[in-house]
Amino acid sequence: MFCLCPRAVPSAFRATAMRTPIPRLSQIPQPSTPSSMLSSRAFSSLLSTPRLQPTLGARLPTTTLSSPLSSLLSRAPQQSRTFSASASLGVRRVTFRPSRRVQKRRHGYLARKKDRNGRKILVRRTLKGRKELSW
Repeated sequence: MFCLCPRAVPSAFRATAMRTPIPRLSQIPQPSTPSSMLSSRAFSSLLSTPRLQPTLGARLPTTTLSSPLSSLLSRAPQQSRTFSASASLGVRRVTFRPSRRVQKRRHGYLARKKDRNGRKILVRRTLKGRKELSW
């Protein structure tokens, strides 16, 4: 690992680093593109350079181009469905009006007997003289 501190860098390296000019954006040669392709490309794709995915020997054909739109669609990454989109396709669960069975499961006598706090509730209601100890 090397350090970027100026005193740790040898003077010979600093001299060569200072002599190499940094190319400016205006000096970089721009590839010529037809005006028909510029009108069909999105603004964000004009700003960024296209990144090619590394493949195992397969190359993109550069000589034949059927249409700019098909090339953009083939280069676009495939998006998977987001959670909210997949959740909207399923059955909507009704949570604001549970059934009587769910109510008995949560607040019934057997649920009170299983839990320590539930047993305290049953004792309190028995001492108070409640006819119904739980749901």
